[in-house]
Amino acid sequence: MALLNEKLKMITCSDFRIFLKKMIKDKIEKEWTENFVENLNLVMVSRNTIKRRYEDKGIDLIKLINDVSYYRHVKKKVNSRGNLEFQDQQ
Repeated sequence: MALLNEKLKMITCSDFRIFLKKMIKDKIEKEWTENFVENLNLVMVSRNTIKRRYEDKGIDLIKLINDVSYYRHVKKKVNSRGNLEFQDQQ
């Protein structure tokens, strides 16, 4: 599910929702549930708001979507609060 460019607008709502659920299953996302993501209004909550949420946790959401090795790295290095430890950021 690679993006054509660096804009989150290029990914469909359903694909973005699937990706967020995958992050929950892989225990990268620690605060949300699959039910929450299913009911998340992606029109009212902008994708850039979600992107900033992950940036605050030290995670580059665009890179997470596009780069499988970065995804694996984050999956291994994310702490119990869902933050990527500072020394583990790439």
